Amino acid sequence: MKKNTIFILILVSIISLLFNTNVKADYEGDEYIDFGEIKRLPVVNLDKVPYGQKAINKLDRGVINAATFWLEVPAEVAKVSNEQDPLMGVSVGVVHGLVASVFRAGSAVFDTVTFFAPPYDKPVVKPEYALNRADREIKELFW
Repeated sequence: MKKNTIFILILVSIISLLFNTNVKADYEGDEYIDFGEIKRLPVVNLDKVPYGQKAINKLDRGVINAATFWLEVPAEVAKVSNEQDPLMGVSVGVVHGLVASVFRAGSAVFDTVTFFAPPYDKPVVKPEYALNRADREIKELFW
């Protein structure tokens, strides 16, 4: 079983114990939680929702970019060094990297604070992660 499925089963079991409810299945195979006289609530099958369209993807992107925003500096140094020369990379690249890292940190804060609001699959800054950009630029410089 996947971790998400186990988590959902545990969560439904806890809700069932707390509210003395029953988990039942519709004739179409959809599951729902029956609260008796109260309204029926559907059970969400997280396995059917693509990861990129979940709020956790936006939160994940925000937290990862908050931890790695500083990688914009070496990425920009490598980019400018590759396009012009290493001296320009060390001087102009550092300034460009600091500006890019401010934007990356800002997008990280935005994604972390607004993770619950759609769209979940559209990052503010591209590429989605600073680590991907740094990896690509440094590889282009040395290989």
